[in-house]
Amino acid sequence: MTQADEAHRSQYGFNADVSVGKEEADIKYGYAKYMRNALPNASYIGFTGTPVELSDKNTPAVFGDYIDIYDMSRAVEDGTTVKIFYESRIAKLDLQEDERPKIDEEFEEITEYQEEYEKEKQKEGHRDRLSVPVM
Repeated sequence: MTQADEAHRSQYGFNADVSVGKEEADIKYGYAKYMRNALPNASYIGFTGTPVELSDKNTPAVFGDYIDIYDMSRAVEDGTTVKIFYESRIAKLDLQEDERPKIDEEFEEITEYQEEYEKEKQKEGHRDRLSVPVM
């Protein structure tokens, strides 16, 4: 039997994913496929507070049907937690032009071991968003 905590984070990827770099491409599979290859007869149990059900990432598809669901409304009802209130707002980021190269350098350092294609996708996404939600 295998158990995965935070099962919604890294347990996907039965299908091949092509990661294209500048000079070569790699074919990768997610952790779910590698675990099944290594332990084909194991039972898999995943613990998560945020199950995902998307076409390419699906917690029940990887681990099976839910054994138990303990959600926020139940936690509030039994007094384990208090009700959560938040107000979603947009905080404008005022980034001076001369600061952007510094951020790019730090980004390169932080993402040093990631695939080039993935790095570029992240970099473009972060540059496009000049305001972010604040909770």
